[in-house]
Amino acid sequence: MITKVFLDTNVLLDCIVQGRGHAPASMAVLDLVRNHTLEAVVTTQSIIDMAYVDRNSPTHEGFYNFITWMINHINVEYVDTFDIRDAILSQGADFEDEAQVAHATTSACHYFITSDKDLLKKEIPGMEFISPESFVGHLVK
Repeated sequence: MITKVFLDTNVLLDCIVQGRGHAPASMAVLDLVRNHTLEAVVTTQSIIDMAYVDRNSPTHEGFYNFITWMINHINVEYVDTFDIRDAILSQGADFEDEAQVAHATTSACHYFITSDKDLLKKEIPGMEFISPESFVGHLVK
């Protein structure tokens, strides 16, 4: 059985924004996806958020190349009505995070990979919240 992971927006941003501290580990996670070691899920919301962050970049070529790679190697899915309802019911402090978590749960992901300190404290049966560094270290063991 292949491991299914949800990649939080911050993991993806690590790969396109210069100088982010988790970039090496986030790139290592994407290498595992590229090598078909992992099945990865992201939401369309993450792509939209990435485009917003990248809007001031001098060139969007790197962004578009990365998005093209993603749609060919990663399951890009949309947050639906049920995810939104679950996010509302959770009454979490960050609605966007709660919608992402709800989608990862309904997609039956084994891991939610994130560098968000608040999300790393979250507990949901059947899914582990883990940093890119810890995830890569966990697989090396």
